[in-house]
Amino acid sequence: MFVLRDYQNKDIEKLHRLDQECFEAGISYTRAELTSFIEKRGSFCIVAELENEWSSDDPSRPPASKAKRAVKYEKGTVAGFIVAERHPKGYGHIITIDVRDEFRRHQLGSKLLTEAERRLEKQDSFMVVLEVAVNNVPAITFYKRHNYHVSRTIPRYYKDELDAFFMTKRL
Repeated sequence: MFVLRDYQNKDIEKLHRLDQECFEAGISYTRAELTSFIEKRGSFCIVAELENEWSSDDPSRPPASKAKRAVKYEKGTVAGFIVAERHPKGYGHIITIDVRDEFRRHQLGSKLLTEAERRLEKQDSFMVVLEVAVNNVPAITFYKRHNYHVSRTIPRYYKDELDAFFMTKRL
C-alpha cells in the first residue's frame, strides 16, 4: 500500500502542508523550520507514498480512522513522513512523524518509525529519543507500543505552555 523513499527537494511543500494538517499552530513547524531540520547535518527524512490509487470508500480497504466523506488519493500521494537525526553524542532523535489522518491505523507510522530506527541503528546510535505533547494520548500510546518509555517531563515545551514527555528507547 505504501512505498518508502528518501526525501527530495520537491517534497517540501507537500510535507509542510501535511505537518500543518497533523499538528495545531504552535506545534506544527514553519516551512523554514521543517526545511532546516530536514537539511541539518546528520538528519534524514523518509517519505511514504501511496503505491496505488486509494479511496476511503473502497470496500476492500480498511475503514479510514476519522473519514467523514469519501476521499480519493492518486498513486504517489504523500501519505506520511518522518524526520530523524543522529546526534553527535551517538543517539538518534525523532524530530517529527506525520501520517495523513486517513492512513492512521494502517501501520504506516510503524513502518516509518521502524525504518528510521533501523537507519539510526546502522549509524551506531545506541538509543532513540523524542518529545511528545503530554495531551497527545494516541501518539503516547503508539510510542509505548513501540517500546518507548517516558524518561521525564519537559515543562512548557510547546508554545511555552504545554508540557512534553521526553521518551527514550534503547536500540
